[in-house]
Amino acid sequence: MSVDLTRRQALTTLAAVSLVGCPREPPPTSSQSPEDCSLPTGPQTAGPFYPGEPTSRVDIREDRAGVQLELDLLIVEVDSCTPIPGAEVDLWCADASGDYSGYPQFDSVGETWLRGQQLTGEDGVARFTAIVPGAYPGRAVHLHVKVRAPGRDELTTQVYLPDARVAEVLATPEYANSGAHLANEDDDFYAGDTLLQIDEDTPESVSASTRLVLG
Repeated sequence: MSVDLTRRQALTTLAAVSLVGCPREPPPTSSQSPEDCSLPTGPQTAGPFYPGEPTSRVDIREDRAGVQLELDLLIVEVDSCTPIPGAEVDLWCADASGDYSGYPQFDSVGETWLRGQQLTGEDGVARFTAIVPGAYPGRAVHLHVKVRAPGRDELTTQVYLPDARVAEVLATPEYANSGAHLANEDDDFYAGDTLLQIDEDTPESVSASTRLVLG
């Protein structure tokens, strides 16, 4: 109990530190329709838990239990909406308890779960198998994304799941050590243009997708 409390206290402190020097207003959001690519996807903070480019792989779960998340990220060019093949897409997220791999405060130094990289195919899509992350203090449930493509600005952003589905996930036994659910709109970093669309949904698995526009 005391170990878990210490870990939670450390994470709360780190979450607060990550907000220092950052604007408290939410990032600019886009009112674009799904067919409109006139603006690049807005950047969001990488946060404190990105140690560098991860291993290339589709399934990033390793031994982490949780509701399976099949995630498709479509990467397109601004204005034309043309899919970008061969873009490097990094994905990383917390586990069901709200912990990240690779950091001493989570007793996960040297571990690589829930981190991976894929190249987009000719269709501009990078596909990953992950889990729906758990929550931690001060943040809505989210996954981190970096995208790099030649001749275009690197994008660092975050993607989010609908609140109702997150609440259902966090109520399951595998998420018993997760933090409390914070609604997307209550998260200072949330941007509506990176809300995931749920394509298929069962109690054990969610398939979701979104489009990210590179400038």
